[in-house]
Amino acid sequence: MKEVGVQTFSESSVGPRTLSKSPFPEFEFPQVFYGGGTLLWLLVASCVLGAMAFYRDDSDSGLNHRQGFIGIIGVLIFISAVYLPDSGMMFRPHPAIWRMLQGISLCYTGFLVFMLFQNIDDARQFMAWLDPSLGVPLPEQDYASDCRVYTPEDPDSNFANLKNCIFDVYILAHAIGWYVKMMVFRDVKLALIISCFFEFMEITLRHQLANFYECWWDSLVLDILVCNGGGIYLGYLTCRVFEMREYYWGVGKDNRNDEQRFTLTRSAQQFTPYSWLRYKWEMFSSCKMFISTIWYIAFVNLVDLSNFYLKYLLWMPSNHWILLIRVLFWAMQAIIATREYYEYVDSGFTKILGSHCWLAHLLVFLEWAFIVKNSAGLFTESMPEWLQYTWTSIAASVISISFYLFYKDLNKK
Repeated sequence: MKEVGVQTFSESSVGPRTLSKSPFPEFEFPQVFYGGGTLLWLLVASCVLGAMAFYRDDSDSGLNHRQGFIGIIGVLIFISAVYLPDSGMMFRPHPAIWRMLQGISLCYTGFLVFMLFQNIDDARQFMAWLDPSLGVPLPEQDYASDCRVYTPEDPDSNFANLKNCIFDVYILAHAIGWYVKMMVFRDVKLALIISCFFEFMEITLRHQLANFYECWWDSLVLDILVCNGGGIYLGYLTCRVFEMREYYWGVGKDNRNDEQRFTLTRSAQQFTPYSWLRYKWEMFSSCKMFISTIWYIAFVNLVDLSNFYLKYLLWMPSNHWILLIRVLFWAMQAIIATREYYEYVDSGFTKILGSHCWLAHLLVFLEWAFIVKNSAGLFTESMPEWLQYTWTSIAASVISISFYLFYKDLNKK
């Protein structure tokens, strides 16, 4: 293997659309974590592990167990970065990053399998072993106890409820989250559908989780219009910028290396996409595309909802670092898993489903298997009757549209 990865020149008649889906590395970058340097990384790993084994204080048994557990995860991720195959779709900032992400997925899979074999009390004790601050029941949090917009009796502000919501740190986090989601979905219509559907899921499940209760202005204005809508709009503008970038298709002179054309440094450009494929989720174009898009919408909501149920079952506060790591992990996983899923669907299910997307589905199953297994006897209140009728109508509509599109597809043949 060469010491550097270079732009590959192709003289074939393959069109730009096909090449854009399987891009070559755009610039040269150091080939660390590759075959030629595996002995070097073996030496580095041996030195680091040896230093940790012989030169750290091991007088605290509890700390030893926790750090040993973290060490196992670190070694597995390191081995993944060195030896797992490249994704074939994501090159920047470096292919090793995506191999490490796959290693993290494998570690998280092992963690969920372990948790699946525990009862809820043992699972909470295990989380308390990881972080001694856990293992304590959390008070119920209700965001709809006072939904007044005008509060004249409050000494700080006549709009205290609005002020507390607007200046909450989660408002900014919510907007950033939807900005990232729009960059993942790359389709405004799909992003708006998922945004409204999640708010409806909160209404559907608030009889189980009290923190799903929200004031009308919080749910409709702050969530859907400000946070979701604002994040989606900014994400849309960013997608437009990437779509209008100039790319080199391997024919003619490549002018992108001219210094006057660069607005970012070479290091900063390494964290931008090499190429940008716009996703067209044309869900009503065929029965297969409709069902595939419906499943993707359901999948995204399952990932988001599991966060609330996991923190409820395991007694974890919303700002805990473990939940933050989970959110960041799923944000990275969504980037490549969505790309693999879209390629799989867009190919007419002829391609092999990518490993990241395959693992993402397994992780969602394991998360919800743990939730369902340990929810027995906790959620006894039944769903309101009007919601049951609403979901029946939604299910009937989805089935009817599926049959209509299936019949339409048959007539095309």
